[in-house]
Amino acid sequence: MQPLPRRLALAIALSAAIGAAHADTTPQTLPFAQDWTDIAQITANDNWSGVPGIVGYMGTGLTAANSVDPQTVLAADAPGVIDVIANQTSTSISNGGVAEFHIADPAVALQGSGSANAPYIRIHLTTVGATGIKVAYNLRDLDGTTDNAAQPVALQYRVGGSGDFTNVPEAFVADATAGPSLAGLVTPVSVTLPAAVDNQALVELRIITTNATGNDEWVGIDDISVTATGSGGGDPEISVSNGSVAEGDAGTSPMFFQVTLSAPAGAGGVEFDYATADGSAVAGSDYVASSGTATIAEGASSVALSVGVNGDTTVEPDETFSLVLSNLDGAVAGALEGTGTILNDDFVIVPIAEIQGPGALSPLAGQVVVTEGIVTARKNNGFFLQTADGQDDGDDATSEGIFVFTAGAPSAAATVGNRVRVQATVEEYIPAADPWQLPMTELTFATVTQLGTGHALPAPVVLATDSVLPDGGLDQLEPYEGMRVSIPSATVVAPTRGNTSEANATATGNGQFAVVVTGVPRPLRESGIQVPDPDPSGTTATAIPRWDFNPEIIAVDSDTIGAPQADLAAGCRIVDGTLTGPLDYTFRRYTIYPEGALATACDGFDLPRGSVVPSEDHATFATYNLQRFFDTVNDPAISEPVLTAGAFAGRLNKASLGIRAYMHAPDVIGVSEVENLGALQALADKVNADTVALGQPDPGYVAYLEEGNDVGGIDVGFLVKAGEIGAALPRVDVLAVEQVGADTTWTYAGTGATSLLNDRPPLVLDAVVNFADGRALPVTVVTVHQRSLNDVDSEDAAGTGTLGDRVRQKRQLQAEFLAGMLQDMQAADPARAIVVLGDFNAFEFNDGYADIMGTVIGMPSADATTAVNGDGADLVEPDLFNATHMLPASERYSFVFDNNAQSLDHVLVNHAALGSAINSWTISHARLNADFPETARNDVDSAARLSDHDPSVLMLRLNALTFADMQAAVTTPQPAIAVGGTLRYVVSASNAGPDAAQSPGVGFAVNAALPDLAIVAPGGWTCDPATVIGNQTSGACSADSLAASQSASFEVTATATPATGGSAVTLTAAATSQTEDPDAANDSASGAVSVEAQADLGIQVSGPATYVRGAGNPGYAVAVANQGPSPAAGAAVGISVSLAKARVALLPAPGWTCEARPTSLFAVTCSPSGGSMPVSATAQFTLTVDTSGKLMAPVFEVRADVSSAATDPVAGNNAAAVRVQGARAP
Repeated sequence: MQPLPRRLALAIALSAAIGAAHADTTPQTLPFAQDWTDIAQITANDNWSGVPGIVGYMGTGLTAANSVDPQTVLAADAPGVIDVIANQTSTSISNGGVAEFHIADPAVALQGSGSANAPYIRIHLTTVGATGIKVAYNLRDLDGTTDNAAQPVALQYRVGGSGDFTNVPEAFVADATAGPSLAGLVTPVSVTLPAAVDNQALVELRIITTNATGNDEWVGIDDISVTATGSGGGDPEISVSNGSVAEGDAGTSPMFFQVTLSAPAGAGGVEFDYATADGSAVAGSDYVASSGTATIAEGASSVALSVGVNGDTTVEPDETFSLVLSNLDGAVAGALEGTGTILNDDFVIVPIAEIQGPGALSPLAGQVVVTEGIVTARKNNGFFLQTADGQDDGDDATSEGIFVFTAGAPSAAATVGNRVRVQATVEEYIPAADPWQLPMTELTFATVTQLGTGHALPAPVVLATDSVLPDGGLDQLEPYEGMRVSIPSATVVAPTRGNTSEANATATGNGQFAVVVTGVPRPLRESGIQVPDPDPSGTTATAIPRWDFNPEIIAVDSDTIGAPQADLAAGCRIVDGTLTGPLDYTFRRYTIYPEGALATACDGFDLPRGSVVPSEDHATFATYNLQRFFDTVNDPAISEPVLTAGAFAGRLNKASLGIRAYMHAPDVIGVSEVENLGALQALADKVNADTVALGQPDPGYVAYLEEGNDVGGIDVGFLVKAGEIGAALPRVDVLAVEQVGADTTWTYAGTGATSLLNDRPPLVLDAVVNFADGRALPVTVVTVHQRSLNDVDSEDAAGTGTLGDRVRQKRQLQAEFLAGMLQDMQAADPARAIVVLGDFNAFEFNDGYADIMGTVIGMPSADATTAVNGDGADLVEPDLFNATHMLPASERYSFVFDNNAQSLDHVLVNHAALGSAINSWTISHARLNADFPETARNDVDSAARLSDHDPSVLMLRLNALTFADMQAAVTTPQPAIAVGGTLRYVVSASNAGPDAAQSPGVGFAVNAALPDLAIVAPGGWTCDPATVIGNQTSGACSADSLAASQSASFEVTATATPATGGSAVTLTAAATSQTEDPDAANDSASGAVSVEAQADLGIQVSGPATYVRGAGNPGYAVAVANQGPSPAAGAAVGISVSLAKARVALLPAPGWTCEARPTSLFAVTCSPSGGSMPVSATAQFTLTVDTSGKLMAPVFEVRADVSSAATDPVAGNNAAAVRVQGARAP
């Protein structure tokens, strides 16, 4: 567990104080209408500034109880917590409050839950001059989940902006929803308000719901219309506009306010008083106080009033004052107060890095600043700004980028590549819906001024494996927040998500997925509660583990800033540096928005992959969550999606293909989330028919399912392979199928309510798996589907407890019920072989809320380490094995949630199931669903993404009745060759019996990259093309059988590449089969061929052959080259001059070092850095000879030679010399 980062601690401390309350509360004139088809009106959480006159609130403090009639909730809720969960594409989110849904018919909706005890929207209107105010809207049931509550909605009003509201009884709807798993109900509301709201400057309407009993549902508030059926008299309405003016450096500048009438002034005109009033601007120092009486002449509609603004050079925020109208004569009141804004024009440019600061929070939070930079990207609610290259502060701890929040689409000034000046308020943004999220520094309430166009974007920061570490903390990318970043190669770890149309069995992608830097292992869910979430209320635990939320994961939203949407599978890589764009922080993840199309390499990870293939000695058991497998028949009792005939046929085809081709037709399949026995039998019939159509024996699958208690109508069942394998001998003989615990109840102390414990009661199958040779395996298989993790951390009130506490207790009690049932089975018959499988909705470890799997297998975590009070009892003896732990760590997942791979589906076995009749056992997954993008649902001819769970397959291998001793031998006809020669190996695979080897195979592995490796196999054998990965080459061949005492010979050849020079190229061969091998020690053998490195080195010496004493210092060049074909390991150049050392100066070739030999004459030995001279490399050494003085020899020689550890095929050019003769001066 990682320590709590400083930024997390600050975020927790500030979460209650920091918010993003953006709203437009300007009273709207009539007629007024609002629907939500323009999804650009709301672009960010808790921001209503794009919706004139409407604001949403959580209603946190209006009531604390559940099931309160909203007609009785009339308090003002001042100031209120502004709320909207923006841009949601699924109505299954469990957060309460106000949400905006980007669905086929967009809507804003209310749901009571959590701290949103009485969420509402408030509409601000002016009814001046209007009477008979009529309000109409539609309530839409948007929630198609299994949530079920009577969701009441009330309408209220008040005159003015303070005081309690008044309920409108005629508008009350007791339940605006249709029930679980059913959406689409529309309830129209239309009422005329009391006369009290007529002809008022401000009327506020409130449409409100409350936290209902049960799981609340989303109710849309749509097609809002407010109209007037009459007018309030003959006088026009008078209003005053807002005004603004730049401050100026000196003197006085006029600020104008426009006073307008809704109709021309009548006889005698309109007269009114006006007066200024201080705000943040003070009369005298900031502006000139003004008051008086003004008139609008008869027939005129407006007049302008002027107020003087005093200029100065002080750097200060924008300041405001008011101009107020009063004592009206000839007009009725409209907006009688205008706001004058004195725009600051005295700037000190604050660098972006100084705004960001070196720590978690900006040192300038809450202050108005002015900064400049290059626009690097635009979103629909703001843009990214970054310091130009060369202007950064050089501090790696401070980010040079920042997000500028504009609420709506940014102005044209903020075009990518523009240099702009931004005056804005620094804010540390934490969404109200997630107060534990880390804060993000951004600029809000921004004024943007274009300074230039066409600027190059700052170079991106390259993120490597050491940039985003698994133990680096949640805020490790804080220094790059808002900056352009690039990952040269990123590996997808969570596939592209999207939205599903269940009735049509189709899906659309949303472009959102997650990656790690290639080279970082794929992160999986770990034990404990996610940081920084607190311990749940009410727990007495003192040592709950914490999980670091895998900070190495980086989210990607591929189409946010205009790039094409990418639909990618986990395992695919994004290459060539195309994952480049600004780094945002949202939904607890650092997120990259790509600037262009992504180049990808999937290497087969975008295709389904099967589980381990069983042999004829295996009995196989699988679990498969088929994800809401509904049929084409409407069942009014459960309000389920009704599939079209084509959609159901497509789902049947995908499921059949997965079971047959990738799960290899297990003997028993425990299935989850199936509507009824008819739907499951339709799948059995489809698998059987498809198998027979391929000319294979009929597996004879039969469906078993008992209806359970799930309100959404999903159940557990079995597909059992009952086809005959001999005369009247079924593969699986079913002895009994029994549902257990359907009537078991429990009582939650927080509410005193008693309900059924097992939504989907365990289904128990007693059967015998038969083999054609007479072997048989009696077994009991239990399939389960436990309560999900939804709301496990909810703090919504549930009587004296919480919803989260109720969920945790129910999950724990379900686990204890199952553990007790299994213990009873073992106690009654210790020899009873038991396999338990299904969707446990739990991890193989303690998740901090409860240790479900530990409880079931008899290895529970201590009470102090889980949020459930009083758990930790060991209920099972002997313990069961969870086969998930037998998987390699990287394969321990069956599901991907919140970008984290995790195991929710498990297979458990008891000791008796692994008794003496079992030779070995294996667990594996068919990779069909969890790693694939949501859009893979659309391909009915692929098994991919039928569901969101991968199936798990357990194979119990019975002791074999036949044996085949496979042996391998490798010989090398030519043990040594040169580079460019042919590597040749002869591999023999033989079967020493005593029985035939079924499905024999030979695998070849060579410790070198050999792209032209070829395998010649004997008749009856087929070989896959050789593959090269790194410095390894591999291949494989297979056949149907190999009789006892027979052998097969293979010739393997390849060209010895230059890279193999100087090494032994070893081929290792392994011979295997699916028949039991009594002696595995002789299954593999190796042979090696030595490859001689060859490097054709050459050397030349050039320079004058004569010299004149004292007439200058002659120079000589020694040139060395390697013509290959191999690098020259241990390369050495010897240079000697038959003169005293003092007379010779040597300039070594770059990258070479020279050492003097222990002689009186000049002699050196030179070697390259690293010791090797690459192919085609050259080097030149320069010598200068001092010929001055009487003692200068009349003749000397410059000699050089070159050598290496490699064999030189042309040794004649390895030495050279120049003989130099002295001459007299002319």
